[in-house]
Parts: sequence; structure tokens; C-alpha cells
Amino acid sequence: MIEPQINLGRNALHATLCSFLGLSARDLSEIGDFSERFARDLLSGRRPFPQDTQVALQQLMVDWDAVTKASIADIEDGERIFYIYRTNEQLRASPVAGILNARGKAAGGFVGPYRAAMFAAWRTAQSKGIKVDMIFASWPEVTE
Repeated sequence: MIEPQINLGRNALHATLCSFLGLSARDLSEIGDFSERFARDLLSGRRPFPQDTQVALQQLMVDWDAVTKASIADIEDGERIFYIYRTNEQLRASPVAGILNARGKAAGGFVGPYRAAMFAAWRTAQSKGIKVDMIFASWPEVTE
């Protein structure tokens, strides 16, 4: 059996967390205020994640959990339509922006964790036999 090479400086936890939360290299570069190339290096395991970026990602996970739980509560209260934002800019201009804090050095919340949370709530509804529709929000309009 081949033993995997272990390098504690290149822990994959935070790169995997970025994937789970739907964060792009561009999102990660905004969170850490570094270049997209550096972000791609982080995501590929070529460099270790800076400590402040690790903390920001852990905070985003807490946000994901809160949005998921709130969305499940909305379903239990009868909500049957989830509005999904297309871009970070649209999300940041929406009423949801008030509950999604800026993390790290970012200007605001990210559509990836929001979508992942909404999907987790949708899956919970499906497992209970509750039909919930997910549709793209047409408002607020944002020019990019």
C-alpha cells in the first residue's frame, strides 16, 4: 500500500471549505486582499492559507450554517420559493445583504455560500416531501 505524503503546511481543509462554500479564486482573493494567482495557489495546495483568511473562511461557514437554519425555519413557516441571486453584486444589493457580513477584507457577502445554504435547506425540504422552488431573482437589478 502506498502511504500518502503528509505535509502539515499544505493542509487541504480550507481549500476544501472553499469548494464546499462555492467560493471562486476571485472570491478568495477578495477575502484575503491578494491576487487571484495567489488564491489559485492556495486552492491548489501550492501555498498554505494565511491565518486571517482561515479565520474568514471559518466565519463564512458559520454564516452558511445560520442561513441554512433560517431557510429551513422559513420552509417550516410555509415558504415555498427561494430566490437565488446571480452575482455577488446582486446579493450585496439585496435585502439578504443585511444578514451576510463581509468577511476578511471583502466588500460583502458571496453568492456561493448563499447558494450552498439555500441548496442545503432545499435538500432538507425534499427529504420531508416538501416542494420548494428555487428561481433566479430578477430584483435588485445590478449593472456590472
